[in-house]
Amino acid sequence: LIRFQKGQTTTPPPFEIFFCFGEEWPDQKPKEKKLITVQVVPVAARLLLEMFSGELSWSADSIPLQISHPDLKDKMVEQFKELHQLWQNQQRLPQPGPAPW
Repeated sequence: LIRFQKGQTTTPPPFEIFFCFGEEWPDQKPKEKKLITVQVVPVAARLLLEMFSGELSWSADSIPLQISHPDLKDKMVEQFKELHQLWQNQQRLPQPGPAPW
């Protein structure tokens, strides 16, 4: 993620996690042909990638699924949102010129 943010690579790091149930995997069959697959997208990883790439496109209310009770991970997501808001506000401020000596 740091290399992507610094422009040292053009490929963003993968953050999706795939699980396959009831069959061997990986094998020659693509995951779309498996009977049961689950894709998990860690919200914190997606937030970081979108924040550093400038593509943060979803609102705070658009997380489609939340099963657990609020815990440390949820607080971390809120902190990432606050960090992103601060970063956006800082980007809008005029940058100071060189200090006079």
